[in-house]
Amino acid sequence: MKPPTHDSADQFIGIVSSKDKIGYQAEPGDHLFMVIAENADFMIAHLDAGKTYYALIKPRVGVWKARFSLIPIHNDAGAQYSTRSEDFAKWMSATSWVSVTPQAEQWYTEHAADIRAKKLDYMQKWDKASAQQKEELTLKADDGQ
Repeated sequence: MKPPTHDSADQFIGIVSSKDKIGYQAEPGDHLFMVIAENADFMIAHLDAGKTYYALIKPRVGVWKARFSLIPIHNDAGAQYSTRSEDFAKWMSATSWVSVTPQAEQWYTEHAADIRAKKLDYMQKWDKASAQQKEELTLKADDGQ
């Protein structure tokens, strides 16, 4: 199956900051997730029913403000980012759950056009990424727990 593309309808999941985590119940199947800040970044997810998957929002230096990347957390002890690592256990205990607030929904509504434009701009770069680059940014069905 091919993951959704820039033509797919967007769904706002929420706003997170440092030490936050957010849950999202997705339908099984293939998905394309996006994180947005000064940039937009993408992650493919092949999701099975009844499993829980994890991704890390990793900050990196930007021109004017922080940029972020979505990093899949694999269910493989040898992976750089693994649900079996000590780091993962620390992340889970050091973060707090957040939910979508009316203020977050309002922010999204006010910025929807800018978000869409940024998505389309960065989607062009994503479309040019190699298969290997996209594979590194993919949650596989067996990464679920």
